Amino acid sequence: MAISESETRYPETTGFIYRECARRLKERKLSLKMTDAEIAADGFDRKVVNRVLNGTRTRNNPYLIPPAYIKPLVEKLRFSEVELFWGDINSQGFIETLFCNLVTDILDESDWNENYFDGSCWSKSEAKIEIIQKVLLDSVAYARIYPTLNSSYEYENPEGVYYPISPYADVSGGEQVTPAERKQIRQGAILRLFKNTRPVDMLKAFFRETNNRGENRGFRRLDKRLDGFVEASLMPFMQKNNPGEDSLGIRVFSIVSADMARYVETGLVYAQRTAAGFGNSTSSEHYEILESLMVSGRDYIRRIEGLQVRLDALHQNEKFGH
Repeated sequence: MAISESETRYPETTGFIYRECARRLKERKLSLKMTDAEIAADGFDRKVVNRVLNGTRTRNNPYLIPPAYIKPLVEKLRFSEVELFWGDINSQGFIETLFCNLVTDILDESDWNENYFDGSCWSKSEAKIEIIQKVLLDSVAYARIYPTLNSSYEYENPEGVYYPISPYADVSGGEQVTPAERKQIRQGAILRLFKNTRPVDMLKAFFRETNNRGENRGFRRLDKRLDGFVEASLMPFMQKNNPGEDSLGIRVFSIVSADMARYVETGLVYAQRTAAGFGNSTSSEHYEILESLMVSGRDYIRRIEGLQVRLDALHQNEKFGH
């Protein structure tokens, strides 16, 4: 019986790692023109080899490669151990995707199996999420929609379209932003963080240490190893990249939050007075001023967003050469 993804912590991260490993092993098998039986020679089970190369994990083998099969896979497929599990650890594409998936998993911790958490773990989880969200708010695109992530500031119509109260959430030509669009913008902010910081050495160290720690060699207890990496390396990295007062994203977040609070307050006063039979006490001029503030803020934010893209390109070129 295959292991359920719902039973796996860090599902995006571990799923990506296992898929990439199986793909790499299968490609090497084909390039060497070997069969499963040849790899399994000397007393190993061909069916187990087949499952590994097809990325099939089971309850009895949740870590893809059984410890006893490390040696034959290394020898027959001509890998080093680190290469067997992680491939080319100098591949920025692999490291980039792994980083983005890991940050995504932490932000989505509320979707993990509740059995993994007690009260203290939940509070630690919330603290990590708060730190990471603050770092991501340096992205103008993310800061523009972040206030709408609070469900108290939105409603859903019968067609399932989400209407944020803030017009700054415009991402598809209107004033709607769906959960899918929110996730896409958040992913963009995570990718921007990676490109602006390039924490490649930090991830390389994780790969090597994972393989050098005896009982934790390879993928064994991968969830626990990721826990240790998050606490010892990733969160200090996030703290180091906490945006300062000069952050364009924080500036935009302040504008959106203030204008949205004013917008909400005006709407609530109107609704309350109407319900009480007093009619609309808000003047047309009041609404005109409010709308002008929104329009000017939205235009300003669009310009800031474009300038940040240009600044990021300059920063990356000066720091990394491309």
